[in-house]
Amino acid sequence: MYSPMRITNKVLALAIASFFVLSCSRDGVEFAREEVPSMEEYEPVADFLQLQVGNYWVYESFSIDLETGEETPLYKRDSIFVRKDTLIGRLAYFVLEGSHLGQDYRAVLRCSGPEAMDAEGHLLFSTAAIGDTAQLPANLLANGAISGDYCLHETKEVEVPYGTFGALEYRRTFYFSSSEAIKVGDNTRHQSDFYARGIGLIQYTSFFPNLPMDIEMRLVRCKVQ
Repeated sequence: MYSPMRITNKVLALAIASFFVLSCSRDGVEFAREEVPSMEEYEPVADFLQLQVGNYWVYESFSIDLETGEETPLYKRDSIFVRKDTLIGRLAYFVLEGSHLGQDYRAVLRCSGPEAMDAEGHLLFSTAAIGDTAQLPANLLANGAISGDYCLHETKEVEVPYGTFGALEYRRTFYFSSSEAIKVGDNTRHQSDFYARGIGLIQYTSFFPNLPMDIEMRLVRCKVQ
């Protein structure tokens, strides 16, 4: 027959043993958590596109002689505004309208974390892949291009009438057939969009590597909520 003292001692021993087991287990979990690397944080692409209904941007455009530096105004001022938001497949998109280098402009875009996508769900670029080069889908190729690729770069200073900003350059390179190359003097063409944090698109640039001419659209004012 067990005495109350022996029962109490056994209970106490079990409690002490349990405490050390739980303590070691807890310490082990904490140690494991410290060893697991934390997920890298990327800047949300929405910070650079600023797609809120009511936002707008106004631009002036120029043809630039790269040999002399002379600038020639091309069009009346262009403007782009976020007209509305909409749902496509239960996902929220924003509709942008206006004019781009004197031509009607319309785009449907969405932001998801580091990724910017078009209405068909094609990835335009990602702030998680700065410096990487990838192929452009067929629907994003310039007229006459047979293929293309894109890359996102960080730029320190882009000067436009609205100010000087660090920006992300979304550069597309298009490759043309030999017949198109004869027309433009080269078989490649570059287009770049420059996005500044907290503002949106501040500059668009288009040029052919072998021609001494550059076309730019620069931000002169905007309304960003």
